[in-house]
Amino acid sequence: MPKTTLESIAKVFDVSAVAVWKALNNKKGVSEQMREKIKTYAKSVGYINSKSIINAKNKKFLFLINKDFFLTPSEQYYSTIFYSLSYECSKSGSLLQMVFIETENTLDKINRSIRSFRPDGIFIAGEISQNISNYLMEQDVCIVHIDYFSPYQKFNAVYVNNYVMSYCLTKYLTSKGHKKIGFVGNIDKTSAIADRFFGYLKALNEEGLEFSYKWHIKNNLVNNDDITNLYFPEALSAYVCHCDAAAQRMYTALALKGLRVPEDVSIISFDNTPLCESIIPNLTSAGPQKDYYAKKAFNTMIDSLNNKNKLFQVIIKTKLAERDSVRDLTSNS
Repeated sequence: MPKTTLESIAKVFDVSAVAVWKALNNKKGVSEQMREKIKTYAKSVGYINSKSIINAKNKKFLFLINKDFFLTPSEQYYSTIFYSLSYECSKSGSLLQMVFIETENTLDKINRSIRSFRPDGIFIAGEISQNISNYLMEQDVCIVHIDYFSPYQKFNAVYVNNYVMSYCLTKYLTSKGHKKIGFVGNIDKTSAIADRFFGYLKALNEEGLEFSYKWHIKNNLVNNDDITNLYFPEALSAYVCHCDAAAQRMYTALALKGLRVPEDVSIISFDNTPLCESIIPNLTSAGPQKDYYAKKAFNTMIDSLNNKNKLFQVIIKTKLAERDSVRDLTSNS
């Protein structure tokens, strides 16, 4: 039997999930008639008990994230999600406190934060180490992972399907006539990069296109040496970059070799952050709508608090923003 969620109840009454949440939590914005219908239905399907439902009012949440993920100045990917999530919490009178995951004394730091803040729930953004994950799973608190999923672990998660997204980006390039396509990203760094790499490989294989490991730039182009010493083994027509920041650095690496984007090499990437429109040419990229991502994470946390025996895993849709960094090789121009 399919699990009951805010979204499934919303479909029954042809309203938004937010409207359902407001009805169940006695918030303004829903008529009394609709409120009673939603409550009655939710009770009948076992979504809430006859007494009450936990809401987000006056709750406290922690937001755990790798420091390097958050402080990347150019992309603003996780920072945008955090500020949007903070806004969602503040609307219900709840607090969201950030805790950086660093290399030293991380478990002690997290433990102190849990003991002093006493959170009702913890959001974990991005991939974290296994020992930290194991420690958090032992705590008596609801956890929702943002932008991370593992088929081998059972936890609440709101995430994008990186494998499928990369497959679609690569297919987009092939539809524009590109046949020799490289990939930029260290697949040993995160599972997200690995998923993107293998989605890229699937698309090439499906199109019957050649792949060479020489075409895989295996570092994330983090420092200047990576950029200035980058070796291009042969002239490829396009690269799939694991994120927008890596794509920006590819612009620089290509320029140092006298190559232009997109006249000589096309670039496409992931996340669709504000960076895409601040570099020239504007970067074609795919990613989720960040405020929507945050709302889904917030609603998933509320669902989890109300249904602690259920597992919530929500896939966030992504959208391709076509800009100027991909050349159409099928045209005569």
